[in-house]
Parts: sequence; structure tokens; C-alpha cells
Amino acid sequence: MTGCVFKRKLKRGVTWCYVFFGGWDPAGKRIQISKAGFPTKEAAAKAVRVAIEKYQTDNGSVSRDTASRGRGIWAFSVGDIHETGYQSRTEAEAGLRRAVERSDRDRDLQKLRQAEEAIEKKGPPFAKYFEYWLKEHASRRCAPKTLERYGELGAYLIRQLGDVCLNEMTTAKIQEAIHRLKDHGGRRTGGEPQGRPLAPKTVRHIGTLLYTVLSDADRLGVLQIPHPMANRRVLLPKLTKRRPAVLDETKLQTLFDHARNTRLYPFIVLAAATGCRRGELLALRWPDLDFATGLLSISKSLEQTRGGLRVKTTKSEEPRQLGVPQWALDVVQDHRTEQECDRRLFGADYIDQNLIFCQPNGHYYSPDRLGARVVELMRKVGLRGVSLHSLRHSHASILLSKGVPAAVVSERLGHADQNITLSIYSHALPADARAAAKIWNDSMAQAVANSRPAASSTAGQRHILRTGTT
Repeated sequence: MTGCVFKRKLKRGVTWCYVFFGGWDPAGKRIQISKAGFPTKEAAAKAVRVAIEKYQTDNGSVSRDTASRGRGIWAFSVGDIHETGYQSRTEAEAGLRRAVERSDRDRDLQKLRQAEEAIEKKGPPFAKYFEYWLKEHASRRCAPKTLERYGELGAYLIRQLGDVCLNEMTTAKIQEAIHRLKDHGGRRTGGEPQGRPLAPKTVRHIGTLLYTVLSDADRLGVLQIPHPMANRRVLLPKLTKRRPAVLDETKLQTLFDHARNTRLYPFIVLAAATGCRRGELLALRWPDLDFATGLLSISKSLEQTRGGLRVKTTKSEEPRQLGVPQWALDVVQDHRTEQECDRRLFGADYIDQNLIFCQPNGHYYSPDRLGARVVELMRKVGLRGVSLHSLRHSHASILLSKGVPAAVVSERLGHADQNITLSIYSHALPADARAAAKIWNDSMAQAVANSRPAASSTAGQRHILRTGTT
């Protein structure tokens, strides 16, 4: 391959140029390479030699094979490839083009493999992996309501860390995301254009979910780096311990009085008398309540999700029985009589599911709507900061304050462990603290009195200590 150097006249003077022919384009046309702007012929000649050498290095070259001894054998070279035995220059150039194409394909495949290896090393983006985890893992072991909540919490994580690849998820990145969620993770408002602060409890739930997702990725081998949240390396907001909102006996009486002429009355009475959860009460059927023994059997719960209502097991997944006071049984018995009137009123349109608490047509109540109606009633009677769940808190607090053992209260509430009960309702045990002091005083008063020296002897000892004389 050789180049040609020539002079070109311009209005502003003379310039030197070079031109040489490279390979062939896909259409079979010879590629011409040229460049102008050199001040002298020598500069243009030197530049064309450098350009030809670079072109041949990148694209190969065709020449007579020096070993052919004049037999007209042609060869080409490109990179580490050297082929000979071609009968003409045209055949050698065609072979060179094929070799360059193979080399380009190999180079592209190598780049693709390297890119795939880099992607595999980084792991999938968190947003993609979370969607997979939610569908393939969480859905197999979580209730629909829990799965729904995971989706809501995961949306916060995706906004903060969705584009971060799993194996590039560092402790520092997670900590920064937690700070952003705490400061501006909520809904944007006029007063908070960057977003309202999220409650510490919500941020902790989000952090716990992220820890769970990464732990599953670690278990499955998808996470190739040390768990970035292990050993509590990510600090989550502290929770301020607050007492649950409760109603004392006076406030409960006020609520009962105002609810007496509403359909909510028997539901509120039984909720306060048993401490059952909202969903547990709404799933009750008449065979679950034995009026003769006063025992109520709790084995299922009504759950509300975006997909509708469903009956599931209780939160602890363990059935339990608890006694119902006679005054509550009387209210529920009156409610049963009224329900018979509804049954006759709707006739064939009545949906008979044998529910204790249901709509007038026999269908399930919506847990959310019923809860809202109870809150509305509470507000009408001046009770603020409380909800339907406060009846459960009130039931537990009153029992504990009256000296009922924590184990018994825990069993009534359906807690898996009485420590859960004590952690929530420890404020309701002041009487126990006073009783402990009194028991200790009654037991040890005589022993302490016997150990004290007589008054005259004590006075004499103090005199000796002051004067140093006997």
C-alpha cells in the first residue's frame, strides 16, 4: 500500500495533501483516505507513511509473499493472522476482508461477554430484584395483606435505591437513603416541597424490609458482597416509646351510652369485653359463641386487601378460647334477636353466612369502613386520639391494672409471648410495683427492726465517735 502526495493551491496560499486507498466498503467500493493542511511536501509524506502504517495495523495489509520466489503468490496480514497462497491480489484482499469481519465479530462477542460478566458481577438493579423477590419468594410465605404492605414500603426503597445494582449496595448508600427517607421521604406539600418527613416507625419498617430482601439475596447467592446491613451497620431512627391510647371505665361508659341506639353497640361491647382484634370479631359465627358456658372461640380473622375480603387464620395462627362476661352476652343475645328481623326483612335476598356481626343483608362488614364508623362515633362523644383498636388496649390495660396475671392477659389477646404483652402494657402495672414494695416491707420489717441497735446504745456509740473517749 502506497500513498500519493500532491500540492493544492488555495486563495490564501499553498497546502500539501496526501491520499491513499484502504480496503473495500460493504458495497464493494474502494475506500479512499485523504488529508490536507500540511505546510511542506516532507510533512505530508511523513504523515502519509504514519497513516498507512496505522491503517495496516488496524485493518491489515495485502502483499506478495516473500517466500513465493516469484510464483505470484499473494498474502495478507492483520493482527496476529497471516495467510498466504492466494493467486491474485483480489483474492488476498477478499480473504483479508473475511478475516477482518471475523475479527470484528470476535471482538464484539468478547465485548458482549465482558459486559455480561460485568453485569453479572454487579448483580441486578435493586428495583428489578425486589420485583422478583416479591413475586417468587415473599408471595409464598406472606399473607396477602403483608404482601400488599411490602409493596407499599418497597416503593420507597425503589425511589431511593432502584437503580443501584445489588452488589454495589454499600452501607453508606443505604444509610444515605435512610436519612433521605427520614427527612423528605413522604408526600410533597406546599410547606414541604421536597417531601414531608416520614415517621421513624415507617422508616424502621422500610429498613427492616430492605434487610430481609438482602438477606434472602445473600442466602440465594445473588449477593456476592458481604451483607451491607449486617451487624446493625445501618442505623435506623430510634422510636419514642409511647403508651397506647386507652379508655378508662368512665370513658368506656360514655361510649357505650352513645352507641346504645346504633348497630355498632353490640360490636363495641364485645370488642371492649374480649380485647379481640377487629378482623377476629368480624369473622365470628354464631357457633363460635357458647352462651351456656360463656366461652368464645377465636380461630379465624377477616382481612381486607385491594383484592377484596378474605377469611384467614388469626395473627398468631393459633386458636384460643376466652370467657365473655354475662353483661356482654346479654347485649349480643339482644343483637341476635334484631338480626333475625333483618333476616325476615331481606327474605330470599339475605346472604346467610351465620355471622355474628354483618351488614343488614348478611354480608361481611368492611373492616376499614367499620373502623372509620367507630372512630366517627368516638369523636362525636369527645373522645380524641383513640380508635377501634383502643378498645383492645383498654381491655388489656384494665385487666393488668386490676392484678390479672400477664400470662392470662396475653392468652386472651392472642399474643405469641407474654413479653409482647408486657412490652406494650408495662405502664398498666403501677399497682404491681406498689404491691411488690408492700410485700417486701411486710416480710422484712421485723428483720430490719431486730437488726437495729437500741436507741440508748446508738446514742452512746455516736458520742464515742465524736469525742474519741470512752
